[in-house]
Amino acid sequence: MISERLAELRRMMQREGWDAVVVPGSDPHSSEYLPARWQLRQFISGFTGSYGTVVITPSHAGLWTDTRYFIQFDKELGGTEYVLHKLRVPDAVQPWEWLGKELPQGGVVCIDGSCMSVAEVDEYRQAIEPKGGQLDNRPDFIDELWPDRPATPDDPIWVLDDVYTGRSVADKLSWLRGCMKENGCEAMLVNSLDEVAWLLNIRSADIDFTPVVIAYLLVERGRATLFTNPAKAASPAVRQHLEVVGCVVRPYEEVTDVLRSLSFATHLWVDGSTLNEALYECATDALKENVMNRPSPIRLEKGLKNDVELNGFRRAYLKDGIVQTKLFKWLEESLAAGTRLTEMDVADKQIELRRAQGEYVDESFAPISAWGENAALPHYEPTHEVCSEVHAKGLFLLDSGAHYLHGSTDITRTIPLGPLTDLEREDYTLVLKGMIGLATAVFPCGTRGANIDVLARIPLWKALRNFGHGTGHGTGHVLCVHEGPQDLRQNVYDQAILPGMVTSDEPGLYREGMHGVRHENVILCHELEKNEFGDWLGFETLTCTYIDPSPVVVELLTQEERDWLNNYNEYVYIRLLPHLTDDEKRWLRGKTYKL
Repeated sequence: MISERLAELRRMMQREGWDAVVVPGSDPHSSEYLPARWQLRQFISGFTGSYGTVVITPSHAGLWTDTRYFIQFDKELGGTEYVLHKLRVPDAVQPWEWLGKELPQGGVVCIDGSCMSVAEVDEYRQAIEPKGGQLDNRPDFIDELWPDRPATPDDPIWVLDDVYTGRSVADKLSWLRGCMKENGCEAMLVNSLDEVAWLLNIRSADIDFTPVVIAYLLVERGRATLFTNPAKAASPAVRQHLEVVGCVVRPYEEVTDVLRSLSFATHLWVDGSTLNEALYECATDALKENVMNRPSPIRLEKGLKNDVELNGFRRAYLKDGIVQTKLFKWLEESLAAGTRLTEMDVADKQIELRRAQGEYVDESFAPISAWGENAALPHYEPTHEVCSEVHAKGLFLLDSGAHYLHGSTDITRTIPLGPLTDLEREDYTLVLKGMIGLATAVFPCGTRGANIDVLARIPLWKALRNFGHGTGHGTGHVLCVHEGPQDLRQNVYDQAILPGMVTSDEPGLYREGMHGVRHENVILCHELEKNEFGDWLGFETLTCTYIDPSPVVVELLTQEERDWLNNYNEYVYIRLLPHLTDDEKRWLRGKTYKL
């Protein structure tokens, strides 16, 4: 099937005079997780990871992705024509850099500008210009190869009440219009789906596990226009919610017509890091130099959580602590009784327990429920059709999360299911040391994520071990589980870690064919104190699930690390106590003993 699609694409390339085709890994809104309609990369290659770009030439088929998916590439595309190009490793070559070297003089590169950001397209344009190369922007060129391509999702919109958001739509729009005025703009086109949802306090189920609405939002001085399928906003509650703030609904595809109809004197603010090239070209054709390409202020404002959101996060992690106590007790006792369980049985049981907690919306991402060697794939996703049986030995890794109406969770626990090797215990302990190192960080205001990422890696580096993914990402409030603008990784991003930011702390270690370990808590940046040396910040741990001390090699922990683990587990035990049965209390007590 994949080889046939490649052959068909190459026939199309020959007919159109294209020397290369770029198949992007995003949608018109620069989303990470995609509706079926925009799974272009998976359609042409069969690769199911959430990150990557495909470049096809007459003699080469390449997939560019990062360290999370190297093993997965071998499993899914091994034996095919596809070649892996590794990203986020030393001396990595980006796909546009590769094209800049491989494209023939005067070559033509086909792109789908409706699914590539302005910033990304600029990278390709600059890379091929020295060879006289040209870009041919053909939105939806894949349609010719994909006659049964899925339609745009049309799940209904629902309103997330102010009691959960802590901030009204009117207040958010007033704030944004103030930013627009300060920047000399009469209008702003909001492209990122999570920014649209956050501004209007609306949610939907257009993307699996990510409660956003497929839409654009044009905010002007006295009105706002939501471009989406009008049937999605047909309920009286949604209509009233939008009408109150002067927001009208127009069909999704009419955004281009409205941009063309704007007064020539309109100064339009767009963010080219997420706005797709096709819409940008439409806007610049109409408004010329009056299109202002600047970073969206919404990203940071959304990332600084208010008190209502933070209390919602705390409630959500308390619920997940209850759920995972019940889950791991059930798992341990089921295996001891000889019950045969698969990785998906564990994932399904957790969803059942989460639903019973109330105010549950959905999982926040596809669960990574992995036993043994499967845990060595950082983004392993079992299915009911393809998954492994879980046995009472070795390590089991569960990375999962949920959306509740009041907050979202993302948590990883690696637990022992039976006898462990010395290497498993050592890896377990070193990763834990890294997580504690970051959780206990103290740093001056203005510190970037890359400056403190090393704290989670030092214990591993000293043992000549490492992990290839980032250490932490921002977490959305009933939105995208991966959210900026902050990041904790070795790459340098010019964004300070600020009070109110909710970020994951998840170092790991993966041994192919053997086991994987990851410990993940979510931490809140908060103020510590101010003195003559500056404003000092630290972290509060929001996660409320015990960390099993039994695999720990105690001699590898410092006294400070032992104290942290003992205090954390005691905190979890006390907080969960009122919500557990007597049997569950006894079981949890046995999992939170002091080292």
